[in-house]
Amino acid sequence: MSDFIDDLESQEIDPEYKKEPFFKVIKKSKEERHEWLTEVCRGLIDQGQQRTWNQRNNLRLYRGVDNTMRERSIDRDSNMRRLNKMQKFVVNHLYDLTETKISQLARIKPNVEVMPTNDEWQDRASAKVVGQIIKHLWYDNNIDYMVQKAHRYKAIFGEAYMFVTWDKDKGDLHPAYVAARDAGLKSVSLDGIGKFDIENGAPLKTGDVAYDVEIPWRVLLQRKHKYEDVEYMFRISVEPTEELKEDYPNKDIKPQDSLYMFDVDTLQDIHIEEHIVVFEIYHIPTNKVGKGYYAKFTDSDLLEESMEYPFSHGKLPAVRITDLDVPEVLNGVSRYETVANLQGMYNNLSTLIAKNIYLTAHAKWVMPRGAAKIEQLGNDNTVIQYQGPIAPQMVQVQPNPPEVYAFRQELKQEMQTVYGSHGISRGEVPKGITAASALQFLNELESDRASTDIAKHGFLVKDLAKMSIAVAGDNYDSSDGRLVRIVGENNKYLIRNFDAAHLNKSYDVRFDNSTGLPETKSAKLQRILDAMQRAPQMLSPERWEELLELGNIEKYTSLVSAAIQSADSENEDLVAGREVAEPHEIEDHIAHWESHTKFAQGRMYKEDIEPQLRQRHIEHIRLTEVAMYYKAELNPEFGAKLATLTNFPIFHHEGRQVPVSREHSNAVVQGQANRGDEIQGNIPGVSQEEQSQAELNAKRLKG
Repeated sequence: MSDFIDDLESQEIDPEYKKEPFFKVIKKSKEERHEWLTEVCRGLIDQGQQRTWNQRNNLRLYRGVDNTMRERSIDRDSNMRRLNKMQKFVVNHLYDLTETKISQLARIKPNVEVMPTNDEWQDRASAKVVGQIIKHLWYDNNIDYMVQKAHRYKAIFGEAYMFVTWDKDKGDLHPAYVAARDAGLKSVSLDGIGKFDIENGAPLKTGDVAYDVEIPWRVLLQRKHKYEDVEYMFRISVEPTEELKEDYPNKDIKPQDSLYMFDVDTLQDIHIEEHIVVFEIYHIPTNKVGKGYYAKFTDSDLLEESMEYPFSHGKLPAVRITDLDVPEVLNGVSRYETVANLQGMYNNLSTLIAKNIYLTAHAKWVMPRGAAKIEQLGNDNTVIQYQGPIAPQMVQVQPNPPEVYAFRQELKQEMQTVYGSHGISRGEVPKGITAASALQFLNELESDRASTDIAKHGFLVKDLAKMSIAVAGDNYDSSDGRLVRIVGENNKYLIRNFDAAHLNKSYDVRFDNSTGLPETKSAKLQRILDAMQRAPQMLSPERWEELLELGNIEKYTSLVSAAIQSADSENEDLVAGREVAEPHEIEDHIAHWESHTKFAQGRMYKEDIEPQLRQRHIEHIRLTEVAMYYKAELNPEFGAKLATLTNFPIFHHEGRQVPVSREHSNAVVQGQANRGDEIQGNIPGVSQEEQSQAELNAKRLKG
């Protein structure tokens, strides 16, 4: 039992670096806080040396760099023969397995659905705008690449951290800065920034949300048994000394003469000059540290310090994703630890095979010593003279037995099995399987096995969206002109219902991966085409085109979809008390009427909307029906469409006739023609020339 407790305690900081809890230090002096930060940070670095070495070794394996070769030298005075050295032959299956796994997850796009926690119309409108903001942020920051990078890091290192922070140097030029610059002012004063020098300073930006995937050995976690219990983390960076002195002129910044940094290009520690190591600590709000804590410091001084946590979400500023989760182990573990031995054996066999081929692949002359002249054993046709009873023979042996190649193939299959990535993902079709349904079944089986990775991918995307909303809500301002550009022209009406403070509301963010369609493109396309043939009326043409992913859906947007968007905006404005223009003759009245009546069917319409606002909406529906009757008198085809609307008209209109369908009009006109009566009506959709020809044919038949 004591051994079990000792194993659990291995997560704690080494005794020589163990300090008192931070909630006691935060109340002490600035010097004591700086001492605590540097000591704890140094302890975490020392404790993580073995983990850092493993992660850097995994990076070598990913790149196929063999680090087991050692330079073997022999003393010149030794009688030993110099060994015939051969560089190890590396067949990097780990790279292929890693990229295949990343490709599987890259097919699942980072999409989220933002929904309000209640059914109020204003919160629903705000949720739509928040969803558009996330799409803009992710498009602007190329979130697909960032997520792939995070998956690659976690596959190699065992874990990855994607930081979601605020970068004041991103975004557009600040409107106040532009106005002051255009007015010829030399400076401008802004809330939260103070006086800003326009002439000598860099352009002032509005700032925006920033995403960054950090290498795990530059992130130090408080030693706990579960990541959920971690209260603070350190982030390490290296910055130029002179730039740091310029940013913090009153701080004691001492340059580091002997600074070595691991270079991921050369995979070695290199010496860098005129740089200094900078640390940041993020301590979330807890019961002991009520408002949280943030600091930026070096070994010599405390550069920044805040007794309030910089983010309202109250979580660590990075979203973490792990490869393998081992119970009671805080940091993630890479699959490389389970496959590296197999990869090493595969490389050793490949090296042996290559060495044997180099040694024995060429045919050789075999003869007794002195039986023939070596010069005569050339490639040209010549006469070979030999002595003795045994003639020279050309001998060629088999370099490697077939069992070696079979064993190497088994090692490759074992690596695929252990890593969870099989040949079907790389296009290697199993023997004897040709049917598309069987291939689709195998692909889905492999996707089922990767369900844990897919679940982690979903958690990563969902947490990124939540953190993005919180960071944007902490810093976005409705007066900086940012939201209009983000949402775009089609959703301008939502801006009038939205305030930047709504970013701080509670939203339900869900990972959107529930299409119900197969994962592969070919199977997905075939499933959609089959559904279109069986039930083409199930979805609108625009929706079919969207499912087929034909490209820019805006090019396929019909007049009906544009009218529906306009009608939806009118619904929002009518119940908000804003003025809405009366129906115009150029509008698609049927699309507007369907949108307005559908909006009125919800329970919220009767209970939550104020009576006077509801009456304004009802009056707008009445005016829409009047416009529909007027258009039906001029256009029989439009009148025939009105007859197909189940609930039309909603209200009674004095003196208006009930619309009749095309079939009814056709029957009436046909009856008048058969009786020889004067034709009073016409068939919807028939031109005047066709109508006149029909009347002439009826008279001829009667005569």
